[in-house]
Amino acid sequence: MVRYRHVASDGTELVFREPVKGDAKACMSFINSFVDERRSGLLIDKKVTLKAEEKWLGSQLSDTKARQIVMLLVELDGRVVGSCHAHRLPSKHRHRAVLGVALLKELRGKGVGEALMRRTMDLAVKRFRGLEILELSSFAYNERAQSLYKKLGFKEFGRVPRSAKEGDEYFDEVMMRLELS
Repeated sequence: MVRYRHVASDGTELVFREPVKGDAKACMSFINSFVDERRSGLLIDKKVTLKAEEKWLGSQLSDTKARQIVMLLVELDGRVVGSCHAHRLPSKHRHRAVLGVALLKELRGKGVGEALMRRTMDLAVKRFRGLEILELSSFAYNERAQSLYKKLGFKEFGRVPRSAKEGDEYFDEVMMRLELS
């Protein structure tokens, strides 16, 4: 199991690690914390149950063993406070993987997201033989995230107008990709 120590720019000590079966409750608390956050950048809009999270985590762990997913969690004092994953696409798309990242508000802007994404991307390249392209998306309002993605080498390749709706507001989705050498 992969495990890294990381120190944020403000001195906060964190651990980046792969998930294990017993993480469902901590992952549920983490993902549910985004439900009430306006413009969180995530698609989630209702809380998940422990049963649903256990099922989801089991699927992720199975796909990790099958080398279809790599995932790192961010742990702070025993709590899950972030995650990043790369999911390899199947069949004729297997040269591509889709990346996703989420961090609690308290950790944003401290270099954690960048370090987490770099570690996850490196792990994906090591585990996904023949990986050529990493893709991700963000909502147009999330300029901070897009700035980070550009810093990591991602380039915009398209937009999905009115892709998501929060309340009465629509948001475009910005599609980005990184072509690996």
